[in-house]
Amino acid sequence: MVHYDEILKHVGEFGTYQKRMCFFAFLPSLSVSMHMLAMAFLAATPEHRCRAPEAEALAARYNWTEPELLNRTIPWKQDDEGRWVRDSCKRYDLTTVGLNDSYGNRSDWNVTSCDAGWMYDLSQYKTSITIENDIVCEDKWLASMAQAIFMLGVLVGSITFGALSDRFGRKVIMFVANALLGITGIATMFAPNFTVFVILRFVVGAQCMGIYLTNFVLGAEIVGPSRRTLVGTYDYVFFTLGYMLLGGIAYLIRTWRHLQLALSLFSILWISLWWAVTESPRWLLAKGRTGEARAIVEKMAVTNGVDFPHSLWEKMLESKDKLVETPGNGRFYSARDLLRTPNLAKKSAVLFYNWAVLNMVYYGLSLNTSALGGDDYISFFFYGLVEFPALLMSIVVIEKWGRRAPHVMFMVVGGLACICTTFVPSDLFPLTMTLAMIGKFGISAGFNIIFIWTGEIYPTVIRNLGMGVSSMCARLGGIVSPFIALLIDTWKPLPYIVFGGLSVIGGVLCLMLPETLGTPLPQTLEEAENYGKVGSLLCPAVGLKDDPEDRKEADSHDVLLTHPDSQRSFETEL
Repeated sequence: MVHYDEILKHVGEFGTYQKRMCFFAFLPSLSVSMHMLAMAFLAATPEHRCRAPEAEALAARYNWTEPELLNRTIPWKQDDEGRWVRDSCKRYDLTTVGLNDSYGNRSDWNVTSCDAGWMYDLSQYKTSITIENDIVCEDKWLASMAQAIFMLGVLVGSITFGALSDRFGRKVIMFVANALLGITGIATMFAPNFTVFVILRFVVGAQCMGIYLTNFVLGAEIVGPSRRTLVGTYDYVFFTLGYMLLGGIAYLIRTWRHLQLALSLFSILWISLWWAVTESPRWLLAKGRTGEARAIVEKMAVTNGVDFPHSLWEKMLESKDKLVETPGNGRFYSARDLLRTPNLAKKSAVLFYNWAVLNMVYYGLSLNTSALGGDDYISFFFYGLVEFPALLMSIVVIEKWGRRAPHVMFMVVGGLACICTTFVPSDLFPLTMTLAMIGKFGISAGFNIIFIWTGEIYPTVIRNLGMGVSSMCARLGGIVSPFIALLIDTWKPLPYIVFGGLSVIGGVLCLMLPETLGTPLPQTLEEAENYGKVGSLLCPAVGLKDDPEDRKEADSHDVLLTHPDSQRSFETEL
């Protein structure tokens, strides 16, 4: 039986045509990352203090200086490091204080909440959704809720657009999602209140995953089996470029509505790529549209400088090759099969935990750069930049030392670095930033490895299903992440201790997973149950070595994903 992958091997697995296609198809990933991380600036919370109208009137009458006004309106408190700072959420009630007492002992003065609103430090952010709606102090949790609802939209989008792309095609759905992202993104700019803003952000989140899901699958389906992991990495590079680009745009545009507009206009630009991106030939073949598929493959062969394989094409059509072939005699597999047997259930639990923690910590660190101190824009930019060496190193080390040891190292070192930031004095910001960067480095590298490792641990019959459930666990981690960041109000170092501690636990748990480098991948549930079953609890036996070519051929239909926000349409099977 001739499979479509044989055609790709003949015309070129990653030739000029595929490189050009992937470049154009992945450009919208720039918009995806910018919208995914935009809340770092859209909902920025600058320094603030209570507004006291009666004090401002008195200051104008008696020519109080700014320090005198602050002394008469804002009480002092001690922060977590024992320093005295102005309270951001309390003020003195001057209506109960006589003017002659204003120079006396203020310990007896009545303290009240900011019932007249707040005044904000606009030196860094001119406006934000939190400034316009006073989402601070006791209402601070609303900003975290907005981000959680956005991540819920990402989850809904991954399921919805997976089914739509299977039915209507990768290209059509990608551009529909892109157009809707532009429309809803621009509409968000005009949100009249916080409720409408949150609803529109939910829709934006769904469109983001619609784009990233379909353009990744489109890219993976036009390249040969040996280049699919590379293509996933290629898409991740565009996501990271968008990450850093967001920092630069936000630096230039300090008002949230104009920033939202600027990010959304990119989607309008990507509409012009319709003529540069073609439909997936693999999807066309699955739908019986062989004529259209052949035209694209013929163009692919011409661009790559090879002859079209007429005989192979005819043999493929004669064999009635299917898009996806999995052993199992027609059996339908469900999520319960991931937990049906003890060893597989143990591995699934460890993988699910790691996916949830990695996504939680990834967005927890990325969206809370202001908690480190220093310049928010510079910190955000370098947080994105560090992902490039993290990705490169993870790819190099897993091919030399396997999956388990590097992943454990990245998770533990990254987690410990996050925890160590809490013990650095605030005046040593360079050291704090360095430790935070090491933490982000470890988490980014760990995410790349867990994608590849998960696809190798699950057997062929449930590999896509396992990746889908794992990715859904990641979404749940993303939903929880902003609420963990709120722990900063309880104790400033607490969020980093939680993020770091969960990462260390995840790394240690991965010692229970088998090494997969150079081993034959399991094909059935029985093989998966026995995979890594022999050996100690923390060091499962490594599978038998096999021929890399045999392994590649046996697993030629599987796509290994390489980014926290990419997942295939297999989620629709759940």
